Amino acid sequence: MPRLKGLIRTTTSLLKPVWTRCNEFALGIETEPVVQNGRAGITARSWWKGEVISGASHDDNFHYATIDYWNVRRALQALEPGPADVFYDIGCGMGRILCVAARMRLRRCVGVDISGVLCAVARRNAAKLRGRKTPIEIVCGDATTADLSDGTIYFMFNPFGAETMRDTLQNIRDSLTANRRSIRLLYYNSEFQSVLESASWLEKRSEFKSFGGQQITLWESQHPEEAPAVSCLTAAN
Repeated sequence: MPRLKGLIRTTTSLLKPVWTRCNEFALGIETEPVVQNGRAGITARSWWKGEVISGASHDDNFHYATIDYWNVRRALQALEPGPADVFYDIGCGMGRILCVAARMRLRRCVGVDISGVLCAVARRNAAKLRGRKTPIEIVCGDATTADLSDGTIYFMFNPFGAETMRDTLQNIRDSLTANRRSIRLLYYNSEFQSVLESASWLEKRSEFKSFGGQQITLWESQHPEEAPAVSCLTAAN
């Protein structure tokens, strides 16, 4: 059995680059991180922290990484998006998830990222995307202060630490007061799940694991008229 598992891992690692290139070619986009000297091409402070962003609310943004195409499609299916949904990818990077989502019939797709370098690449990919059915907008800014007020679906691939997560959730919660609606939130690689658990206006609907074993949690808001008007800034750790 250990030999079989090892063979499966080896085969998967060999086939994954081919699978990724086939998907990128079919979509007409390029979203793989460029590796230089063993790390992502953007200058990083450590192996897991992203570039230093002046003006960011908190210094806890993570380096650019993305999700395998098979797992992207599986996660999107769990969200069950429809034509009335406005889809936000918070920490969109180069736009892989956005581009896959935009091939569905949605009202709008919006990517939010604090890195100007990544936003520029995401805009190029959005412009080149084949088979797009939904308009894509890229917002270069801090998720804690960006306008998120029309979103009905929020996707996060562990883009930042607990402090930015708390403030971003508060930003979404505040928008429900001005624009009452139900929202769904998918948190991929749920490292700071405790922050979402401390937000009393969110309820976890399901959780499952990716093909690589990362935890994925799906959350929904309570009905806006029932959601308690409390802050989610309570310390989660």
